[in-house]
Amino acid sequence: MSLKQIMFCGNEFIEAELPDDTRVLSAPVHDDILENPKEAVLKAIRNPIDHQPLKSLVKEGSKVMIAFDDMAVPVPPMAPNIDNRQWVIETVVEELYAAGVRKRDITLVCAIGLHRKWRRTEIASFLGPNIMKEFSIGQIINHDAEDRENLVHLGLTENGYDVEVNRRLVDSDLSIYVNINWVPFNGGWKSTMVGLGTYNVIRHIHNNEIYLDEKGVSCMEPKRNLMHGRIDEMGRHFRDYMDVQGKDRVFQIETCVNNQLPANFCWIAAGDVEKVHVQTLQYLSDHKYIDVKGQADILIFGLPDFMPYSMGTIINPILLARMGLGYLFSVYAGFPVVKKDGILILANPCIDQCDPIHHPSYVEFWNEAFERTRDADELYDIFGEDYANRPEFIHKYRFGYGFHGVHPVQAYCTTSPPKKYLSGVFVGGCKDNKVAEKLQWEPFASVEMAVEEAKNRLGRDASVTFMNLPPFFIPRVEK
Repeated sequence: MSLKQIMFCGNEFIEAELPDDTRVLSAPVHDDILENPKEAVLKAIRNPIDHQPLKSLVKEGSKVMIAFDDMAVPVPPMAPNIDNRQWVIETVVEELYAAGVRKRDITLVCAIGLHRKWRRTEIASFLGPNIMKEFSIGQIINHDAEDRENLVHLGLTENGYDVEVNRRLVDSDLSIYVNINWVPFNGGWKSTMVGLGTYNVIRHIHNNEIYLDEKGVSCMEPKRNLMHGRIDEMGRHFRDYMDVQGKDRVFQIETCVNNQLPANFCWIAAGDVEKVHVQTLQYLSDHKYIDVKGQADILIFGLPDFMPYSMGTIINPILLARMGLGYLFSVYAGFPVVKKDGILILANPCIDQCDPIHHPSYVEFWNEAFERTRDADELYDIFGEDYANRPEFIHKYRFGYGFHGVHPVQAYCTTSPPKKYLSGVFVGGCKDNKVAEKLQWEPFASVEMAVEEAKNRLGRDASVTFMNLPPFFIPRVEK
């Protein structure tokens, strides 16, 4: 007998026949929904956690920045006119007006970090028509990590990490951040330090040293993960700087979505960055995690042709690797779902394609850098600084809606630890073997053939686990 399972394979669904003793992991039921989102937002901003109410922080003449998460989250995207950011920003703007703040003194900033800038029509898809009609082109802008006139370097943290951010974060009378948490990877100080940061900041947290943490702590565990520790250190440095300047601290508004497809607004908290994020993490722990006993020899999941960095464009092989190994393999707490020296089986056709407009440096990285070496750590060491500082890549990031030049190098370095941990990465449903082989994956025509070969190598009694994604969830694994 066999166990039939439906899974993503690129832009299609396939039905795979898995061994009948396959363990299937699925998202927990999480269908909470805010029946009155506006009322929930008002309650949060009028009764914030360890912070003065929003209305008391501003007056006529106050300069206000409202920063918000970009279109990379959540995945899959929310349906039009129900997005958390739309509900929150519309309500916050009304509260600012009621406190006397003038429209001309409000700037909305899409916090892209090193992601690409988003066109106004794209931003409208999640902020909604009311906000877009209310504010002019110059008042809804993208953060620009290369606009030196509008950046400020605030020195180094105690361990030598740069803190360099959008000048509006420092100069505004009040800075508000609005985010969507669908995973514990986001939120907290990451919102401002990364979303409104620069390469000088992001190089400390997206590099081949961070992803070689010998403790194997997942980036989905903020309390233990090295990357989050560095981000928090940057945030505290920024907080202390603002305190010395006598400036109000960031007013953080964190929201969560449920496991429905499309997702719905289900939770909100506002106030102090760190204390709000503690509550966010607890909410996610209560609703997004499942307890799993024991690791598998073979782990299987489908790989769709969409992920955070392909929103509004197409996926490419580097992003495919980033999603399969850097993201989905690393989605766990405690221990990986698959054992050391186990085998990971992905389902994807592996198409050799890339968007030269939105992913300009990806094209050169895939076609030229990979001719030098296939080793992710070497690729980072050789090309990281080069791609970060190339004038043509910087220009395309600033003015051509392209991801920052260093982005593919940083994305691909996240694949190194999983490849060293596993004895093999197989891809079923592969249509272009050359793409798989270039990624150092082993191609198979079907998932069934990949499973058969995995059992040949690991033994016929090798255990199999299938992660049924989406919706998203995090296995809390105990050995």
